[in-house]
Amino acid sequence: MKIIPFTRNRQFITEHLQRAKKFHCPITGVFEFDVTDLLLRLDQERSKGRSVSLVSTLVKATAMVMEQNPRMNHHLFKKWFKWFEVEFDHVSCTLVVLREGANGEEVLFPILIRDANSMSVEEIYELIKWHKTAAMEEIPQVKAFQQIKKMSWLKMKLFNYKARSDPKFYEKYFGTYGLSSMVRYDWGGIAGNGIANTASGFVPAIIRDMPVARDGEVQIRKIMNMAIVADHFILDGGDIDRGMNTLRPLLETTVLLD
Repeated sequence: MKIIPFTRNRQFITEHLQRAKKFHCPITGVFEFDVTDLLLRLDQERSKGRSVSLVSTLVKATAMVMEQNPRMNHHLFKKWFKWFEVEFDHVSCTLVVLREGANGEEVLFPILIRDANSMSVEEIYELIKWHKTAAMEEIPQVKAFQQIKKMSWLKMKLFNYKARSDPKFYEKYFGTYGLSSMVRYDWGGIAGNGIANTASGFVPAIIRDMPVARDGEVQIRKIMNMAIVADHFILDGGDIDRGMNTLRPLLETTVLLD
């Protein structure tokens, strides 16, 4: 038997999830999107030398969803015994990416993409590329979170209090909505129940070849499962449905690459 220390990275994630369970009411909906045409177009554009990717397109698409459905860009806070809801005046995507740390541990960290709705897919791609290739010690978010993880237990509790009570502090570290970058092809679980500290969080899970009826015949199409984790204290089923209906034409056509 080998005793493995509980790292500060895992402790920080635990604190983050405990805050989500205590101060939010996360519910999950799972949707399917036909991304066949989008993936084909992405391959074509990359072969021409264009700097685009599925993840950068997902950032742009979800940011436009937040812009067009402002209720999804709200957040619930609690200060002392008072609950209050905030409508952010801009869209900031917190893209969660996975990298290997210096000690070999896999580390999740956020790329904060402010005003992603106003950026091009190429601009988003370059920003993501830098964060995934730069030395870890050069990345501002990593340096900030490394400092947070060195905090004492009491300071960590204070950080969590600020995150749930101070809108400006929260947005600085966590943006206005969340998106996972860990899409899998051909194999993996379908997105299920999730917990998030945002009013809206998008979790694309897996892309599979699936039989689909189109124009009266069965075709094999690339279908992506995506979950949305929403805070039911703020959002209802109608809000989620409207948001997903906004997202569908952005992912099932090539409009964002035109």
